Amino acid sequence: MVEQSGVVEPPARPRRQRSPKGQGDRLREEILQATERLLERLGNEAALSLRAIAREVGIAAPSIYLHFADRTELVWAALAVKYAHVAESLGRADTAAGADPLTRLRAQAHAYCQFGMDFPNHYRLMYGTTLDPVAPERLREHPARLVLRPLGDALRRCDRGGARLRIPADRAVVVLWSGLHGIISLWRTMPDPRQAGRVFALADDLIVLLLRLPMNPSGD
Repeated sequence: MVEQSGVVEPPARPRRQRSPKGQGDRLREEILQATERLLERLGNEAALSLRAIAREVGIAAPSIYLHFADRTELVWAALAVKYAHVAESLGRADTAAGADPLTRLRAQAHAYCQFGMDFPNHYRLMYGTTLDPVAPERLREHPARLVLRPLGDALRRCDRGGARLRIPADRAVVVLWSGLHGIISLWRTMPDPRQAGRVFALADDLIVLLLRLPMNPSGD
């Protein structure tokens, strides 16, 4: 291991063979995979150097700039792969839930929780990595938007369908996302597969708190 300015870097790998012409995407993928491995090890963007990533891949550090403008763009791209997996899970759950807006919202919330329970290492990478601060206008491009967008759409469908939101939609989606993350974080502290049903029940409770559900005609 080589240590530079307090940052521990892995030993250099053999120099990578140049990708054939037109296969630059393969190098980009290798850079993302190396970034993910180092983030899992370091848990901190600030401790991650482009030199360490280049050594991991077996390329010169300036080659990274052919694919990513800076370290933040690179780290976010690595995290975006995991957020995209969550978004795909939400999409599948939404499609399978049918037409009822509330059922679709619950299905997405359950899918989010299921992902957190099934893939703890991915979830830890997404939310356990300490990131460098960025300007507010850039923060809008954070890969979390891949998850916030479908959850926000689901909440708005409920609102249009009569289950009115108690707070504005842009705040409701953050409350829902934060609440689901809190539920999963607590479960991860003391994981118990037998409590998965309780996780989903808490997600349902959170949704009920966000919506003004129509009264049951029977009065129940």
